[in-house]
Amino acid sequence: AQAAEDLARQVVAGLGKGYSPRDRKLDRLFTGRWTAFPVMALLLLAILWLTMVGANAPSQLLSQGFSQLGEWLRRWLAPAPPWLSGVLVDGAYTTLSWVVAVMLPPMAIFFPLFTLLEDLGYLPRVAFVLDHAFQKARACGKQALTMCMGFGCNAAGVVGCRIIDSPRERLIAVLTNSLMPCNGRFSTLISLIAMFVVVGQGAGSSLLRALMLTGLIILSVLATFLSSWLLSKTALKGKTSSFALELP
Repeated sequence: AQAAEDLARQVVAGLGKGYSPRDRKLDRLFTGRWTAFPVMALLLLAILWLTMVGANAPSQLLSQGFSQLGEWLRRWLAPAPPWLSGVLVDGAYTTLSWVVAVMLPPMAIFFPLFTLLEDLGYLPRVAFVLDHAFQKARACGKQALTMCMGFGCNAAGVVGCRIIDSPRERLIAVLTNSLMPCNGRFSTLISLIAMFVVVGQGAGSSLLRALMLTGLIILSVLATFLSSWLLSKTALKGKTSSFALELP
């Protein structure tokens, strides 16, 4: 293949400045048989670790700010009946402030990083790598794209399943998309890991939390493959369609 590529560079005009052997080397790294999955797992681990480490300080600041504002609201509602203060401050405001303080910082870090991978052209390569696995599960390779959309929102992932032409494979993608953790469940999983699995602060504990979350995501992907295979073998039998993908 390399000899054919070198010969093409000598005789074919119009390859352009963007045609670079370095890009081909990166493609062999990102889509290679032995390197694609380890690189994918390491990139996911790095993104999750940066998310957890970077979200600590903003979460604490938001929590402290909301707590001070809650005390001010509690004093302001002191003349009101106790049940009104309980409903508005202890109930609605406290719940809302906790959700915002816990969920907003990880989302504000994770999704820009995920978008950066998409802009760099890595997510289509993820779909290329996972296409073979989905073929083994007798599902469409396009399901890899809708599965990645499920990281942001499962509803968006289900809507995105319309890119799959086969009704059978589209239904498999819809039914299994909820197995991927969305942005709301990410924050919940991070909180549960921090409270019950990994206790402590520092780089070591944050790296262990990221490893735990990466393992849970990989488990979700495996569950998606297994569920797709079971559905294609039982209730949704049929032929697997082809998937043509242009890598940017």
